[in-house]
Amino acid sequence: MSIAAPLCGPARPTAVAAALAALLMIAACSSGVDEAPAAGSPQAAAAPATAWPLLDDDGQVMPSDPAAELADPGARTRAGRYATSAQADQMETALAGGVISTRVDSTADGAGAVDLAVLAAYGMQAAYNLDQHAPVLVRGADLRLASVVANRLHENGYTRVFMVTP
Repeated sequence: MSIAAPLCGPARPTAVAAALAALLMIAACSSGVDEAPAAGSPQAAAAPATAWPLLDDDGQVMPSDPAAELADPGARTRAGRYATSAQADQMETALAGGVISTRVDSTADGAGAVDLAVLAAYGMQAAYNLDQHAPVLVRGADLRLASVVANRLHENGYTRVFMVTP
């Protein structure tokens, strides 16, 4: 079939099918799914923000987001691993059932609150049948108590403990 020949006769359905397939492939490749919405557009306001990941593709700990690090030296952990609330939520969503999450109740006495939070982490580990390499998220209104929990879990062999900061 030459380029100048009209699309008629028995070759027409094949040419139409090939053209349709090519258009569908082009449409699929340029669907705009990977394109970011323009700033200020309604789509940009509705698009969820992706937080800096806590773990890389191999499960290794990434450096902490500078926005999550603390100014109070008494609230810092020995391992220096911090997460924002957005990062913690993103990890819990991505690894549903694969994250140990504990909270320090600052209304109880300090030592009792720390003990309860550590025991809660042990309970979640057992309930979900996780090992000590599972990510652990420690939350609490009193960041000094939360850092004590994070340090204790780290000392007890947990390798990926993050303190969630406001």
